[in-house]
Amino acid sequence: MASLRWLTGWLGLAVLAWSLPVHAAGLVDTVARVRNSVVLVGSVKTDESPHFQHRGTGFLVGRGDLVVTTAHALADTQGGADVSVPVVQVRQAGGAWQMRTVTVVEIDAARDLALLRLREVAGAGLRLGDSSGVREGDDLAFIGFPVGGALGYAPATHRAMVSSITSAALPSPSAERLQPQAIRSLREGRIELFQLDATAFPGNSGGPLFDVQTGEVVGVMNLALIKTTREAVLSQPSGISYAIPSRYVAELLKKYL
Repeated sequence: MASLRWLTGWLGLAVLAWSLPVHAAGLVDTVARVRNSVVLVGSVKTDESPHFQHRGTGFLVGRGDLVVTTAHALADTQGGADVSVPVVQVRQAGGAWQMRTVTVVEIDAARDLALLRLREVAGAGLRLGDSSGVREGDDLAFIGFPVGGALGYAPATHRAMVSSITSAALPSPSAERLQPQAIRSLREGRIELFQLDATAFPGNSGGPLFDVQTGEVVGVMNLALIKTTREAVLSQPSGISYAIPSRYVAELLKKYL
C-alpha cells in the first residue's frame, strides 16, 4: 500500500513537471546572458557639461563594438553647434553605467534602423536569429528601459507573444529625415512587422526581441507606429507593440561584419 502511495505521488509530480512551461527556467538564464549586452541610447550637448538624455535602447552585435538601435532614437543628433551628439551607456562588471561616444555608421530610414560603432569592444555581441522562422503564437521576450531613469537605469524584461505577422510602411522620424532613398523604399513596398501582445513604452524602442531559449535576437522593438503623444502612451498604453524582424538587421550588418 505504501509503495502504491509512493508511485501515485511520483506520477503526480511527473505530470506536474511535464505540465510546467518548458521555458520557465530557461528564460531566467537567458535574461542573465542577454541583459549585459543591452545598452542605453541617448545624447549629450556638445556645448555644455555632459547631461545624458535617454532616447531609447540598443544592443551589441558582432564583436561587441557595434550597436543596433532605431533611427528615430537619433533624431536631432547629427551634428551642428546646438545639436546633441549620440552616445550610449554600457554596463560595467560592477553594474555601473559608463558613457561611450559612438559614430553613426549607417541609417536605414525606411525600416527605422540605425547602426552605431563604439571605439572599442564593450561586451558580448548578441547573435541574430532567423526571423523567417518566427510564427504567430510564438512566445518571445524583449529587454529595454521603459521608464528611462525615473527609477534608475535598470533593464526590464517583458514576455511577448507574436499575435500577428503583418506589413506596413514605417513613418520617417521627421520630414527632414525622409531622404530620397527612403522615399523610393516606401514606394517599392512595405516591410514585415511582428505585432506583439505586450505593452512597451517609448524607452523600449531599439531593444532586442529574442528567443527565450537561445537568446538569439529575432526582432528590434519599435514604437514608431504609435500616433499619440508620449504622455498619452505612458498613461494609456494600448497593449500592442511592434518589432522589426532581424533579417532587416542582418542586411544592414552585411558589410560591417
